[in-house]
Parts: sequence; C-alpha cells; structure tokens
Amino acid sequence: MTRFAFVVLMVLSLLGCARHAPTAAAAAGESAAAPESKRYLAYEHFVSIDAEQDEVVALFDAAQAACRAAVAESCAILEARISTGDVANATLKFRAKAEGVRKLIAVLSSKGKIASQSTTAEDLAGPIEDTTKKLAMLTAYRSKLEALLGRSNNDVDALIKLNRELAEVQSQIESLSGEQAHLVQRVETEILSVSISSYANRSFWSPISESTASFGENLSEGVATAITALAYLIPWSLVLLLFVWVARKLWMRRKKNLS
Repeated sequence: MTRFAFVVLMVLSLLGCARHAPTAAAAAGESAAAPESKRYLAYEHFVSIDAEQDEVVALFDAAQAACRAAVAESCAILEARISTGDVANATLKFRAKAEGVRKLIAVLSSKGKIASQSTTAEDLAGPIEDTTKKLAMLTAYRSKLEALLGRSNNDVDALIKLNRELAEVQSQIESLSGEQAHLVQRVETEILSVSISSYANRSFWSPISESTASFGENLSEGVATAITALAYLIPWSLVLLLFVWVARKLWMRRKKNLS
C-alpha cells in the first residue's frame, strides 16, 4: 500500500512539472514546426452607409432578412438598433462566413451609398496552437490518472486524491475546449459592423423645416428663461438703487461740510 502511494505521488509530481516545463524534444519540435505554422486570421469589417431618409428602415430590415436567409454562410445577427427621429440612423452587427459578409455588403450597397469601409484582422495562430497543446497535455494527463484509478484497489485515500485531481483536470479541459471553440469560430467566420445614416442625404430645406417646426417650443423656452432672469434681477436692482441713494446722501453731506 505504501509502495502504491509512493508511485501515485511520483506520477503526479512528474506530470505536474510537465505542465509547466516542456521537454527539450518538445521545444525542438515546436521550433521546427513554427515556420510551417498556419496563420489563423480573424477578420472584422466596418461599413458606413448613407441612405435616403425613407430608405433607412427598409435597408435595416433588408440586411437582417439577408442574414436570416444566409443559412449556408452561418450568418447570425449580433446587434440591431434603429432610430427614426429627425435624422434616421441604424447600427447592425453580423457574424458570418466570408461569402455571407460579401452578400450582406452587396445588399447594403444596393439601396444606399457606401460612405466608408475598412477591414481589420487579428492573428489568432498563437492562442489557438497554445490551447491545442494544453488540451493535448491535459487529455494525456487525464488518461494516466484514469489508469491509476483502475489500479488503486481499495486504497481510499488514493481514490479520493485521484478523483479530486480528475475533476480538476476535467474542468480545465472543458474550459479550454470552450475557449478553443470560440477562437476557431472567430477564424471560420467574420464580423461585419454596419452604420446606416440619412444625415448626408437630407434636402436643402430639411434644416429650415426642422427649425420652423421647433420655433414655438424655442420661443416658449426663451420667454420662460427671460422671466426667470427678471425674477432674479428685481431684488438685486433694489439693493443697487439703495446703495446708490445712500452713497449720494453721504457725498452730499460731505460736500456741504467742506463748504
């Protein structure tokens, strides 16, 4: 029993060290594979669209409909907001494969004018490869723990320690698997952020009509502000007049005494 416990501790300590310090052979293999490493680029596109005032809503709906129809391109709507006030504007955010992004941009440019467009890319090769290596190491470690668990016989203390270590390793594997799936999704699909605005397409008379429409409201606010200012001004005017009257009386008395 003592011998078995010693073996378990030795295996755990060796594997624990392996988690933090790769072997020389592994390091050499990594160096040799580095030049052949595949680049994993995550693309994000930004598009700004100018549209007529009455076309913003239609364009907003058409873009979402196009995304829902692009099932083969794994299109998903991540964000959709619209404002239909004096100046209509909308924002959209999609995730789709490259072909799906091209289709969406085509739909957007069919009813509006592309004012600006840009693309950024993030290289995720490092994070993906690092996560893959960690998963492989943890999976091998779990297999060895399971093999030890099958040979533990009736050693209760060893069983408890092995099961605790297995639970921790399994939790790490699940966490890393989720992280890897997210990274792979970012590489296999692209992000498209869209801004739609009607500001550039307003007519010459639009600002004038907007000012005329708000004339009554602005006038009432101006009158209210003037009344409020007058209410503050009256008591201060009385104080100022009293001060002038007292100063004049004192000056007249001093003048009379001098003469």
